[in-house]
Amino acid sequence: MFWKKKESETDIISFESDNLRESFRYYFKNGQGFQIEFKEKKVWVLNIGAGGIAFPNNGFEKSDVDFVQFTLDIPNFKGDSTFSAKLRILAIDKKNICHSTFEQCSIEHHELIHKYVLEMQKNDLAH
Repeated sequence: MFWKKKESETDIISFESDNLRESFRYYFKNGQGFQIEFKEKKVWVLNIGAGGIAFPNNGFEKSDVDFVQFTLDIPNFKGDSTFSAKLRILAIDKKNICHSTFEQCSIEHHELIHKYVLEMQKNDLAH
């Protein structure tokens, strides 16, 4: 007789891509983000992850691209936290928020964003 192995909850691991993405992003509380300049207009960053950022639409269009540079205020970090890369708008949602991706971004800069997100999340948990 053959027994069918019962699947336990630990045998099946599924991640919804949106949930996984959320865990590696930092969402700023109202008034706590920072500004960048995109296409000669200043915008507030709403959230950030190694893949890109989100910010309010200020007359931009899907596929707009610009070179951005900003300095991250990373808690417990003593190195150079200046970030630079091309930024391309991938989508503009119904709430008029631009979702963008970093292009031509070095591994070091990706790691810098990861460090920033981790330290900001740890800082929030501590307070």
